[in-house]
Amino acid sequence: MRTVLDMIAGRDAPQPHGQTGLGRILADLESHQCRFPLRGEGAATRFCAAEVSDAAWLPGSPGRCYCAFHQRVTVGRGTEAERSAPRVLERLAG
Repeated sequence: MRTVLDMIAGRDAPQPHGQTGLGRILADLESHQCRFPLRGEGAATRFCAAEVSDAAWLPGSPGRCYCAFHQRVTVGRGTEAERSAPRVLERLAG
């Protein structure tokens, strides 16, 4: 199974000001800091902590508490059925 580190290897992930790539634990995060999990489990999980813009910050919505970099990483192409759904809906509506 691929780890998150494997998924983002070779990409230029953001670094919070004055921080290393180790991230922060949840208790140390402030508002508008990326909640993308980097490594660890349970209470020891470390999160990205890069700044999230006001426009992108919407906790409770999928991916809306991630920085722009991690939002892009989490968006995939979807399955063939998901990619073809708009075409099917157009056909049904027309």
